[in-house]
Amino acid sequence: KVSNVVPDKEIQQLFKLAPGATVLKMERVKGLDGEPIVHFISYFHPRTGLTTDDDFNKPLYEMLENDHHIVASVSKEGISAILADKRISKLLAVEPGAPILFRKRVVCDAGDRPIEYNLGHYRADRFTYTIDIERH
Repeated sequence: KVSNVVPDKEIQQLFKLAPGATVLKMERVKGLDGEPIVHFISYFHPRTGLTTDDDFNKPLYEMLENDHHIVASVSKEGISAILADKRISKLLAVEPGAPILFRKRVVCDAGDRPIEYNLGHYRADRFTYTIDIERH
């Protein structure tokens, strides 16, 4: 589902938007074999030029780069454990109170300007978040 919304204060401040300005919001559930694994909510800075007319069946960052000339360069993430509320339990087909991995991500362009604010709710029983850390 893709729509234009007035974002909350956190997103408004992150994107440095005037009060009442709208952003594009995309919400979707992804999974495997017909079983939901993750629920995403993305908010896009108006600078991206994305609209409700864009084809969101294409790979997102490929579309941003090819159609809108914006390259996602940096991702800043925070991950926590939460319990599924009624809405998330319904979307991910788990019991209310089931463990969920919750991820907040800010994606920035090469100039370190935010282009996407993304919230992800992952089924803890079907998803492992793996991080590789390299020492220089």
